[in-house]
Amino acid sequence: MISRIRGRAVDWHDESQSVEIDTGSEAGGLVYEVRLPTAVWLALEDNRPDVLDLFTHYHVPDRAPVPVLIGFLRQTERDFFRKLIGVPQMGVAKAQQALAASVSTIAQAIEAEDRRTLTQLPGIGARQADRIIADLKGKVIEEAMLVDEGFDTQTRRPVRPTDDIAADATEALLTLGYTRRDADRWIAAVLSAPDLDPPSTTEDLLRAVLEHIGSTPWTRAPPVRGKQSQATRGGRGGGWRGRGGRKVGGGRGG
Repeated sequence: MISRIRGRAVDWHDESQSVEIDTGSEAGGLVYEVRLPTAVWLALEDNRPDVLDLFTHYHVPDRAPVPVLIGFLRQTERDFFRKLIGVPQMGVAKAQQALAASVSTIAQAIEAEDRRTLTQLPGIGARQADRIIADLKGKVIEEAMLVDEGFDTQTRRPVRPTDDIAADATEALLTLGYTRRDADRWIAAVLSAPDLDPPSTTEDLLRAVLEHIGSTPWTRAPPVRGKQSQATRGGRGGGWRGRGGRKVGGGRGG
């Protein structure tokens, strides 16, 4: 079992939130790909150090017997991760994504039965939050009392709204003529902003996205190719139609 890795970071992979680490000398050695939980990735992505020293969790999936290494900056993080993956229907991949806040923040939410905080973690819905609380309450008291350990307290936490809100915001931006790639990129940037309160409605999320790209909400038309989209016209009763035909936004036009 591989419990710790130290070496040169030779490549970073944004899509999979992973880093390749060369453990050999200058002549080269074994190169390991290590996946990083969201908070660890965010703590490292800005400066991307040349040398990494990571505590690791070794995992072999049942369906695809290819070993996977999950890396952590501190042993505390790894210990908490191992408790989290023991929760029913959690799994290594989901836990890797969900660890987007400090260990103490998540542990405090568990001990306080704070479903709202837990459901703001990526990939955690209401039912999964209930499972986490039921399984770990009383078992993470020490982690909940941590102050300067666990993930950096300044690490950005990408708090995401429900899937429906994000999906409706994407559809609205597509209706306005933006590409899906841009829509996904802008929504991700807004949701990962450290000083933004979590949007509770599609309208809030859209307004934040439009402000992010330098537009004035509801009035400035985007670069739509062809005919003007109905969503950009002024007048009463405007707005977009989200999933299932329900109205998103609206009100007075510019």
